[in-house]
Amino acid sequence: MATVTHSPKKGYRTIRLPLDESEYDPFLSNRAYAKDQLNELYEDFPELFPDAFPWGYALYGFTEPSIKQEICCRRIRLEQGQAVFTIALAFVMPYRTGRTQEVDNALFFMRFHVPCWAIAHVFGRDSMYWYRLKQGLGRFSIVGTTVKSPEHLPQDLVADEKHSWLKGQRVYIATTAAKDCILGVSVAPSASQADLETAYGVFASEAKTLDPDYAPDTVNTDGWPATQQAWKARFKQITVILCFLHAFIKIRDRAKKAFGELGHEVQRRVWQAYHAPNQRGAFGDSYIP
Repeated sequence: MATVTHSPKKGYRTIRLPLDESEYDPFLSNRAYAKDQLNELYEDFPELFPDAFPWGYALYGFTEPSIKQEICCRRIRLEQGQAVFTIALAFVMPYRTGRTQEVDNALFFMRFHVPCWAIAHVFGRDSMYWYRLKQGLGRFSIVGTTVKSPEHLPQDLVADEKHSWLKGQRVYIATTAAKDCILGVSVAPSASQADLETAYGVFASEAKTLDPDYAPDTVNTDGWPATQQAWKARFKQITVILCFLHAFIKIRDRAKKAFGELGHEVQRRVWQAYHAPNQRGAFGDSYIP
């Protein structure tokens, strides 16, 4: 089994494919099997492969075995552009720090703020290993991991900041979501426009890496001016839509003061407008076309 030891050319990339560990040996040792697997996986998951893959490729040797896992990976070279890609294995963590099954449970407990020394006590290794593994999760692009094809980037977004604490200081977690999926999370040290623009800029940068011309149509936010201005600065043509819940809360509070008991009817009409399929349904008998 020959090993390519020279440095990869410019344009070197990684393709991570859902190959089981039982398929590992034949994928490396059997060229025909490897090509069959690549072609089948391309049919099922074309978004995981580079655009030039259908124009042909050649098997291009192997990486050197990793020190940590003693695992090597296949490489392919595309006919179009001659870029070299490494076929990374899904059952091994990035940077080959461990097998996914070995660290899955430990990482699950970390979401409940179990300290690293306690994780090490139960699952072995040392606390710094688990700390580095957790920190390493932040290296990856949330957009690029979640959305593989530029045409799947959402045109309508939701954005808000969650208040939290970092080393005793209040911080703001700038979060971007769409279609029930989180696409961006970044820490802002303050709720100023400049800091929020930087925080939301992480999502913007990741999305434009996937599609340099990406320009969402709308973003739904609360009424905080800094949030709205930060999005307008990142995407010049975007339309900012006020969150309906925040709008309703403002109407509710002001209606109580201005109309007293009549304020309840105002609230009912507002919710009716929100759920109505058209203007006639929103305004009932008072509708005038």
